Amino acid sequence: METIAAKYGDQIEVMMDSGIRSGPDVARAMATGAKFTFMGRSFMYGVSALGTSGGNHTISLLKTELQQVMEQLNCENVADFPNHLIK
Repeated sequence: METIAAKYGDQIEVMMDSGIRSGPDVARAMATGAKFTFMGRSFMYGVSALGTSGGNHTISLLKTELQQVMEQLNCENVADFPNHLIK
């Protein structure tokens, strides 16, 4: 991901899909150059269990987890993620 982001990041928006299931997963992807992540499986589990409220709950959990990672790394926004701490 880092190689792709370094080579093409100024020409395209680098996005990551596959294996994103938690806030820390989003943090890792963003720290290595992704500008956007997709999260299908976890979201669909929430929707299949509880409908719309399950999807909303899943997104709420993801946001909370991502905020916790940001606080632990002392980052005000995702652009501040230090990629050397994520590897």
